[in-house]
Amino acid sequence: MVSKRKYFSIVIMMLVLLFLFQFSVVMRDQQNAYDTNSYFSPKAADGKNEWKASAQEGTEAFEKRKKIVFIGDESCDMAVAVSRWCTYAKREICFEKSASDLKERAEELPEMIILESEKRAIGNDLKALKKMESQGVIVVFGCLENPELIQAIPKLMDFLGIKKVAANETTLTGVKLFDGLLLGGSVVYEAGKEEDEKERQDLQLKVPWYQLGSGTTTYMMGLLNESSGENVRNEELPSLIWRNGLNNSSVFAVVGDYMKDSTALGLLDGMLAEGSEYTLYPVVNAQNLSMVNFPVFADENNEEMQKLYSQSMTGIARDVMWSSLISIVEKSGRKMTCFIQPQADYEDGIEPDARNLKFYLQQMKEQNAEAGLSLQYQNTASFEEKLKKDAEFFQNENSSYIYGTAFTEAKNINYVLQLENTELLKNVSTLICEYTEEKPVLSYCSDFVTLQSVTSDGMNYTYSDDIRMRSIQSALGYTNVMLNMYDIFWPQKDTDRWEIMQKRFSSNLLTYWKEFSCFASTTLSESNTRTRTFLNLDYSEQREENKIILQTSLAGSWFILRTHGEEIADIQGGSQIKIQEDAYLICAEDTTVEIKLQERWRKK
Repeated sequence: MVSKRKYFSIVIMMLVLLFLFQFSVVMRDQQNAYDTNSYFSPKAADGKNEWKASAQEGTEAFEKRKKIVFIGDESCDMAVAVSRWCTYAKREICFEKSASDLKERAEELPEMIILESEKRAIGNDLKALKKMESQGVIVVFGCLENPELIQAIPKLMDFLGIKKVAANETTLTGVKLFDGLLLGGSVVYEAGKEEDEKERQDLQLKVPWYQLGSGTTTYMMGLLNESSGENVRNEELPSLIWRNGLNNSSVFAVVGDYMKDSTALGLLDGMLAEGSEYTLYPVVNAQNLSMVNFPVFADENNEEMQKLYSQSMTGIARDVMWSSLISIVEKSGRKMTCFIQPQADYEDGIEPDARNLKFYLQQMKEQNAEAGLSLQYQNTASFEEKLKKDAEFFQNENSSYIYGTAFTEAKNINYVLQLENTELLKNVSTLICEYTEEKPVLSYCSDFVTLQSVTSDGMNYTYSDDIRMRSIQSALGYTNVMLNMYDIFWPQKDTDRWEIMQKRFSSNLLTYWKEFSCFASTTLSESNTRTRTFLNLDYSEQREENKIILQTSLAGSWFILRTHGEEIADIQGGSQIKIQEDAYLICAEDTTVEIKLQERWRKK
C-alpha cells in the first residue's frame, strides 16, 4: 500500500511535470514566430545599380578593366554564353569578325580571345592569333567543327597541339572529366547496364578523334569500348577539351557543344585559371533547394490519389511527403524553399482549405525553411483571377507571413512582372523558373525583382546536367535544385510515384552535390540578397610579389581564388574557406582585402 504522503507526492510531481511540459510547448510556440518570414528583405530598386560593361563609368580603382574578344557570329549561342560570363566576371566584351582585323585596331591586348570555330583561324587570322598568343593572350577554340579542314592545315594542327586526326568520327562509350578545369574533382560519365544509368547518358558520343602531341594537357577525354580501344593508350584516346601549353602558351580547344550553353561559364573561368599564374573572380555563394508546388491545400484529383495512396492529396502531402522531405534536407544539410500551391485547377469547384497552413509554417520555421508562392496552375479563368483567389486564401487564414519569392514558368515571367504590384505579389523580390537557356542563370527582371533560374532538376538528372552543374558551381558558387511535385499530384506515367521520386531525388542530391558543401546553404530570399550583391559589385585585383590586393565596391561579397601550388598564408580584411587543393572561397568583409600567398612546399 502506498501511503497518503507518497501518493500526494507522486501526484504533485506528475502535476509539476505536466506543467513543465505544457509550459515548454507554449514557450516553443511563442518563440516560433511561424507567421514571420525571418529571411524576408523589403523590395528595393537595386537593379538600377547592376554592373553593365558598356555603361560602367567606374572609379579610379576599377578603371583598368580586363577585356575579352569573341570572334564569330555575335548572335550565335556561344556568343550569348560568353557575353553572360563576361557580365558575371566583370569584363568588357568586344565582338569581331576576324583576328587580323582585331590585331590592326587593338590599342591594347585582350586577356582572352574566343573563336566560334576553327574557321576563324585560317591564313592571316592564324598568323595574328599566333602573334597575340606569344604576347600572353589566351586563345580558346570554342568548338572544333571540321576535322578535315584542321587536318589540311598543318600550322593550325600545330597551333592546336594536335598530333594526328585518328578518325573524322568515332563513337564513345563515355567521357572522363579530369580534375583541374572545373571544381569538384574528376568524374567518369559512362553508363552501365542499369536502366537508370542508361537514362542519364545524353552526352555527345559521336565525335572526331584527335590525338595530341607533347606539351598538351587534357581536361576531358572520350572513352572507347574494348574492341575499338584495346590497343589504344590513355594518352591516345579521343581528347575533348585540352590546352596546348608548349612554350608556356595557352591555346584551349573544345570538341562538342559545351561552350554553347551555361556550361561555358565554369569552363572559361577554368581556362583563365589554367592559363594564368592565378585567378580571382566574384561568386554568389548560395546553394538552394526549391520544392515547387508544395504544400498543397485542395483535395484535387482525389480519385487518382485514393487509388495510388489510399489518401487525399492534402493527406499524402502532410502525412507522407513532408516527413520524407525533412529527412532528405537534414541528410543533405540544405535549406529548402517551399513554393505553396493553394490549388491547381480553379475551375473544378474544389476549394482549398487553409487549416494546415499554420502547421506547415511552424514546421518550416523549425526546419529553417522558407515559404514561397507557386504561380503554376492547370486551369484558370485568367491569371489575374488566380492571383486574386490565392490572395483571398492567405487572407482568410489571417496570416501575416510575407512571401518574398515566387515560382513561375519562364514563358510567363514578363506577364508576372506586369502584375508585380498586386496584393499577392507586391512583396516578391525574386522569381525562379525552370532551367532554360533563354534566360540567364542570374539576372534582374526589373529594377525591383531578380531572377534565379533553376540549375538542376533533382529528379531527371543526366550526365550533361552534371557537367553543367559543376561548371555553374565553379563560376558562380551557385545552384538551385528543383523538385516539382506537380507530377506527383497529377501523374502521367507509372514512375510518377512518390516512393520512386523521393528515392531518386534523395540519391541524386546526396551524390552529385556533396563536393560543393563548402558553399553556403540558403533559402531563396537569402540567395536573393547575395545575388543582388553579386550582380551589382565591381572589383579589381593586383599582385605585388606574394600578396594579392583585392578591391571591391561592396563589402560582404564573395570570390573564388584559384592558384597553382600556392596556398593562403594570411588574409586581412576578409576570411577564407578551402574548397579543394589550389582553390579558396574568399569573403570580402571589407572593401579592401589583402591575401598573402606561400608555396605549398614551404609550409612548416
